[in-house]
Amino acid sequence: MVTTEHRVLPLRLEASPVAVTLRGVFAYRCDRPYEVSVDLHGGGRHLARWVFARDLLLDGESRATGEGDLRVWPCWEGSEPRVFLAFSNGEHGAVVSARAKDVRELCRRLTLLVPRGQEHRQYDLDAELSALLPG
Repeated sequence: MVTTEHRVLPLRLEASPVAVTLRGVFAYRCDRPYEVSVDLHGGGRHLARWVFARDLLLDGESRATGEGDLRVWPCWEGSEPRVFLAFSNGEHGAVVSARAKDVRELCRRLTLLVPRGQEHRQYDLDAELSALLPG
């Protein structure tokens, strides 16, 4: 049986002329311990899905991390600390933010399921490589 974690976090689209609220559905599977996915929903539609390294979220909770198609960083200014996620596909991009306490709780749950440094115990790299290589 595969253990999973699903969390729905309210997100805010940044740099928008009007306040736009999105919903981010974060998913994590113990049999894929190095990755997290997020489905972005807004206006009653599914907008995008991103799959990225779990470490980006874990590290981005406390410091700026990532480059290329996803960057994550905290912002402790203002009345409500937030964590920002900047997505880019090379042509289009968006920056969303979540409450830092929500991201902290999500990260806590992810590391309870699979502690940092123990991912290899959940993931059979040899089996994955064998599936990719011709028999």
